Amino acid sequence: MSISVVIPAFDEGSGIDECLRHLSRQGDEVLEIVVVDNASTDDTADRVRAAAVDDPRIRLLHEPTPGVAHARYRGFAEARGDLIASVDSDTLVGTGWASAIAETFGDHPSVMAGTAPIPLWDLPFQGRYRRRNARLDRAARRGLGTGRPVLAPGLSGANSVIRRSAWTEIADEVSVRGDVFEDLDRWLLLRAHGHAAIVVPGMSAVVSGRRLLTGPRSFVRYAACGPRTYALHHQWRMFAVSLLMDTATFVLTMAKLPVNRAWDPAARRFSVARIIDRAIDHRASPIGRAQNPR
Repeated sequence: MSISVVIPAFDEGSGIDECLRHLSRQGDEVLEIVVVDNASTDDTADRVRAAAVDDPRIRLLHEPTPGVAHARYRGFAEARGDLIASVDSDTLVGTGWASAIAETFGDHPSVMAGTAPIPLWDLPFQGRYRRRNARLDRAARRGLGTGRPVLAPGLSGANSVIRRSAWTEIADEVSVRGDVFEDLDRWLLLRAHGHAAIVVPGMSAVVSGRRLLTGPRSFVRYAACGPRTYALHHQWRMFAVSLLMDTATFVLTMAKLPVNRAWDPAARRFSVARIIDRAIDHRASPIGRAQNPR
């Protein structure tokens, strides 16, 4: 099955090269890599054009309306593959990522959407998370073999995939509000249409944990998108659960903030100087700002 990979990008010139390199190493299952430049002010578009010289599957689109959802769904609308994969510009897909997706969806026509957990490649203490993910991957593989796939509790915009026919069902219903999680909104709509998301074995990827390095105000604005998305769908029980979980996550994230900021992912060691180094850009997520009432 052919895969269209969609990547929204706003001022991602410093990291999108590595994302594209990992995707270009995938096999022929990847029909196209669609990068949607969301009115960047840096050299994002130039870097994408340069990468396209070496890999003609890379396609650059422009979406002037600000917001991750606007950019993501512009790419979805233009995608030509049987499957539409969603990654972020700081996602690094693993070896065999595309073939795992194509095999799962090709062998199991009833599967409409899938995802897999994503460790954070630039934060410390990820070993336990990686080991847990490996166990989950084995369980997902066994589940598919016995006809009982492991259901995913949501979709991640940084590493997920949806069958084109399922996307067509919900395309006119998705929200493009900037203050909700577009991936959670997409998953809730799929559920409302009777479709589940599964854990896809072998769909391995890692993503940057940079959103966890920002200050409390930025983190609260970002995390509030979860409960707000459930409220949009009138899922009041999950609204309350999400609010409680976000509160606990906020406390834990802020407690770990100095340690996470001290971690040097290139040198693989801690450096106290990094905590106060103003030259390091702890960029806030663009998600969380309302831009459209829909």
